[in-house]
Amino acid sequence: MRRKLSILFTVLLAVLCTGCDHARQIETAAIIENVTVDRRGEELVYTFYRLTSDEKPWGTEVPAASFEEACRLANERYIPHLSLAMLELLMLSEDVYTEVMRGDVDYISTQPSFSPIAYVTLCDEGAMKQFRQANRVQRLMEEQIILLKKNNPAVNINYLSVCNSLAHGNEKFLVPFLSSEKELKVNDFEIDPAKLK
Repeated sequence: MRRKLSILFTVLLAVLCTGCDHARQIETAAIIENVTVDRRGEELVYTFYRLTSDEKPWGTEVPAASFEEACRLANERYIPHLSLAMLELLMLSEDVYTEVMRGDVDYISTQPSFSPIAYVTLCDEGAMKQFRQANRVQRLMEEQIILLKKNNPAVNINYLSVCNSLAHGNEKFLVPFLSSEKELKVNDFEIDPAKLK
């Protein structure tokens, strides 16, 4: 009898004590991996791409005049608990980089919660289109950027190096430029700080 009660008690205890009622689960819906900046009509649009295991990127478009404003609006209206700690890639359209590069890179450099190794690149519409279609394109872009840096150490590939180059006054510097007609290519692109707003 004792043995039966002991087994029953053990089974009951095992059933009641399973699971993790108070466990915390990481909310990946708020972790941003990439941001693109381009123009839709007359307004700037920052698209925040969330960390996901899906094949297609999951982006949220936020019309804003700057990255700082876009982050604030995204957190308030679109993506509660927004986190940019895993930001890997900031893609600036070739049509808008003169307007946003200086201000956006300055803003990122003042945020200790942002990833310190986020890549910054310019891109054409074809590269943006490819980026929106499949998550694997992001990895390919990063590989291309790293290869460009290996072949040409003078290219600034992350926001810290771009920020440092901008701090040197009007000296021209190089950044990656992703383009795509049929296939994705990366080249260096010369930035003239005097032309940046």
